[in-house]
Amino acid sequence: MMRGLIFGTIYCALWYGSILAGFFFIACPILPLLLISPPKFRKCGDMLFACWELYPTALLDLFGVRIKVSGDHISPNDSAILVMNHRTRVDWNFLWAAMFQACWPNIVAHKLKFILKDPIRHIPGPGWIMQMNGFLYITRRWEVDKERLSKTLNYLIALNKKPQLLIFPEGTDLTKTSKIKSDNYARKNNLSLYDYTLHPKTTGFSYLVRHLQNANFLDAVYDLTIAYPDNIPQSEVDLVKGKLPKEVHFHIERIESSDIPKDEDELRLWLEDKWKNKEDVLKKFSNEKTFGTDVECWPMPNKLCLIFALIFWTILTLTNVAMLIVSSWFQIWAIFHVLLFVALSIFTTGFNQVEMGWYWKWTNLFSLNSTKKKTF
Repeated sequence: MMRGLIFGTIYCALWYGSILAGFFFIACPILPLLLISPPKFRKCGDMLFACWELYPTALLDLFGVRIKVSGDHISPNDSAILVMNHRTRVDWNFLWAAMFQACWPNIVAHKLKFILKDPIRHIPGPGWIMQMNGFLYITRRWEVDKERLSKTLNYLIALNKKPQLLIFPEGTDLTKTSKIKSDNYARKNNLSLYDYTLHPKTTGFSYLVRHLQNANFLDAVYDLTIAYPDNIPQSEVDLVKGKLPKEVHFHIERIESSDIPKDEDELRLWLEDKWKNKEDVLKKFSNEKTFGTDVECWPMPNKLCLIFALIFWTILTLTNVAMLIVSSWFQIWAIFHVLLFVALSIFTTGFNQVEMGWYWKWTNLFSLNSTKKKTF
């Protein structure tokens, strides 16, 4: 028990500390680049986050968590929507390691962005860095969310950035409370009761797909299924207690854009059918503890980059702690940026929304200056 708590505390401290270190040492110094060139800022931000994702992958490997990925590779060059069941609150913690194995040919070239609940953006450190990385935050008020999604998608299309947008259609993780609500919904709509998933919410998914389809900017939808054969960490508290699973399994199915419906009602039914199949797959997994003996699992890529990431981010994390203790100048730097992002969280809808607003103003100014130069 105590041993697990010690290991869990070390794991979470390194994980959280690396985010703060990346925020203060790398993310904050590139903020002025946003004023000069939003496209270059977005490119640097994506590269920073992709490099950081190697660290939680390395930590999981170091602490003995094996990630098994089967099915289709994920192309980092696809403009894609990823849909995944939400078994626990910490599924995302293992997804980065799965992306490391699944993305081919370039393991750090993907631009994975989560669609998350709005309160998460207020979390000191992770919430701020995810805002800077262009993660999408939703409020569960459709008129507000529709506008946010539209602005974000139009921004990514304008930059010609091909992201991989991850959405949890169930809206929350599988718990006793959420299952009761899902079952009540199923009874009211004459649907089957699920034991391993929740009935998906289809509005956001269908909007994302149709928006990208209309812009001819959707290459594929990836259907991800996550399953835990042994210990299931339901929340962040379980991670702190050291209740890490020995294995986490992911199965990936790539669906070509041409095979995805374009009609809204058909899209909703399409996603519901996917979840019916996912329920059957997970039911089988609960008995066999595998997605199938005939399913090929992708091997772990070369670990050299993980070793480098482990050394680099651990040193940066320890340096960040030391600087916060001994350097008054660094303390001022940290306090300034903490207050800046607290203010952005309180008085705006998030840094990413500010970034997008500035991009369109910057584009207009750039176009105006170009026109004046041609005139003269």
